[in-house]
Amino acid sequence: MTVKPLQRITFLQKVRRFFLILCGTYFLFLVLLTVPFVQRQFVYAHNVKVPIVSQYGLPEKYYLAPFKTHNVHINTYDNETIGAWFTLADPFYVSHKADLLSPNSSSEELIRSALRDHPTILFLHGITTTRTLGSRVQYYQAFSARLRANVLAPDYRGFGDSTGTPSEDGLTLDARAAWDWLRERGTLPENILIVGNSLGTGVAVNLASVLDREDERGGKEWHGIARREQPRGVVLLSPFSNIETLLDTFFFMRVVPLFVPLRPFPYISKFAKRFLIDRFDTIAKVVGLKVPLLIVHAEDDWDIPYSHSQALFDAFLEQHLPPLTEMTTAMASASDEVAEGVTKLSQERAALRRELVTAGEIERLGRVEVFSKDRSDRKVVFIQTRWGGHYTVGLLEGVQDYIAEMFDMGLIIH
Repeated sequence: MTVKPLQRITFLQKVRRFFLILCGTYFLFLVLLTVPFVQRQFVYAHNVKVPIVSQYGLPEKYYLAPFKTHNVHINTYDNETIGAWFTLADPFYVSHKADLLSPNSSSEELIRSALRDHPTILFLHGITTTRTLGSRVQYYQAFSARLRANVLAPDYRGFGDSTGTPSEDGLTLDARAAWDWLRERGTLPENILIVGNSLGTGVAVNLASVLDREDERGGKEWHGIARREQPRGVVLLSPFSNIETLLDTFFFMRVVPLFVPLRPFPYISKFAKRFLIDRFDTIAKVVGLKVPLLIVHAEDDWDIPYSHSQALFDAFLEQHLPPLTEMTTAMASASDEVAEGVTKLSQERAALRRELVTAGEIERLGRVEVFSKDRSDRKVVFIQTRWGGHYTVGLLEGVQDYIAEMFDMGLIIH
């Protein structure tokens, strides 16, 4: 009997097998992302709970002062219920502490009084977890103390103790319900500053766009009187231009690339994006906003590159610059004459941009660009900080000070 020698797997064969498994896993992952349920889990990660069990009715457990933060529930127009925390501005809390601690006090009446006395921030958070997350609690503390503002922080549908399933339209309805909750308690729109972080920036722009459309129709009827619905302004912390562009740059868990490996195959990438359910096309909507806008992004943001914020800011300038089309760019290699024309056009754009934008440095923080020449009532500012990360860039006190100054947070309008 002849015994066949054992075949040894060479190192190259092992490497080849590893990459085949890796490629197969990657394409399986792409296929799974076309399934609405899986895609929703990835985009919103709303089932991730940190901590796993939260006591929403006890904000004090999460380092907030006794009775400073109130747990409320807000009904949406499509019959969902979202949980939210309302944090009182520090000056109001200090001056009304005895009333808050009294067993006979009315939290509803105190909230209404706080809304009359101080500006309010509607804070729209990013993906995963709930309003009890430590970094989010830091925002409530910072905004109520340094900005002397009330803070309403809702958990979107499907997050925390809120009912429903998240979607782009659904999150916009949730934000609108939170806005109306403030308005129904007597808050003027000019006293509300909308602040979004990460995913919340897409929600913030959607909400502001809805309010803009209402203003174009003459305002919304409120007790028989047409009311305006323009907020004090909008702040975008670590925004993205849209989901499609974000997929091209995003690394899951900061390690696993999503569509980066598809760059050599643009047709595959384009086909895969056709299955996106929610797109959050912020860059298409942001230019239409009529209110002051502040965009903040950190250079050390490992989740969303600051190029997204630069693109949002540049979108305001594009309508004032001579167009540099893709066709013209592609023709640049066709002849020296065309290439010279493209170069000249690029120089004209750069020169005009310098006229439109006031650029400078905020010492020990980062660079700032200001554009305000298209509308007298709207200023657009982009701050690119040197540090701050993705979810915590708004906790930089330098950023908070700029928010206070730009939006005059010490002013309450009656």
